[in-house]
Amino acid sequence: MSETNTTTQTATTPPATGSTSKINLAVESVINLINAMDNFAAMTRGALGTANGLCCEVAPSMVSEVYMDKNIYIPITLALNGKHVNLQTLSETLNNIMDTLTRRTEYPDGNGWEIVDITNGNMPRIIGREENNAWLMACDIVVKIYRKDDTTT
Repeated sequence: MSETNTTTQTATTPPATGSTSKINLAVESVINLINAMDNFAAMTRGALGTANGLCCEVAPSMVSEVYMDKNIYIPITLALNGKHVNLQTLSETLNNIMDTLTRRTEYPDGNGWEIVDITNGNMPRIIGREENNAWLMACDIVVKIYRKDDTTT
């Protein structure tokens, strides 16, 4: 029996956390894009729980370009992790997330920031199997954010 995500968020749904960080707002927007897909579980931030689930968190990144007016491009690597007792379900989900996000041509934006591209980092790979036979997989996406300096927005 397959589980489905009942989340009905869209790309225009604002982040639920109320963050004022432009990076967090962009990350939360990517999570909203993922949660708008029909996955077996909602994507959350942080560590994987004990049941079948999906999570993501920011991996180490650095600014790639800085302009004289202090506007910058920041490639943010998001580590996407998943756990499921059915390897095919987990693999299909992570591959679908990567394929859907990297094929988009329109991205969320906000006050002082915009996502300009999402690309593959590392493709989905098995990282282990738990004692309860749940499979663990991981992949990375790179979210390129253009952050405008507050004085130039």
